[in-house]
Amino acid sequence: MKAAVSRIDLKIFQAIFNFRRNTVLPLIFRIISFIGDGYFYGLYLVYLYFSKHDIFRPALFVILLAFATELPLYRVLKNTIRRVRPFNAHDEIENMVYPLDEFSFPSGHTSAAFLVAMIIAHFTPFLAIPMFAFALLVGMSRIYLGVHYPSDIIGGAIYGTGMAQIAILIVEKIILN
Repeated sequence: MKAAVSRIDLKIFQAIFNFRRNTVLPLIFRIISFIGDGYFYGLYLVYLYFSKHDIFRPALFVILLAFATELPLYRVLKNTIRRVRPFNAHDEIENMVYPLDEFSFPSGHTSAAFLVAMIIAHFTPFLAIPMFAFALLVGMSRIYLGVHYPSDIIGGAIYGTGMAQIAILIVEKIILN
């Protein structure tokens, strides 16, 4: 079963990865991946502070709690599973960016992007579709750039969304009540 899933994972990876020849996509996906590094996520809090001051404080609490729990648990998960990255497992795969850590599952960029998308969707629902679309693009970029398998992206999306939901629940039911 595990071998069959790995074969399917590799086939999907190769289908996405092989689109990078002779197109502008490498530049686009590098930019998306860079934005997914998290440098711009704080802009949402600046937006809330100046335009929706009433939800700034709960959103700040949720974001801080979500990342404070997501990051250490993510590291434990990643270092427990220890999945080898595609470019390290297959000689024919060349990575286009250098990952921040050694292992592949789950995708940290995707986890963070879906965590932020879930929080933004909760506090500002009109931004839900563009934020989840962006989170999906972050995940796709990590496959395209050769550093993650599709199942790493799915795992990161589930993990990030779940951690955001837990943080929202804790802040709204326990901390703010």
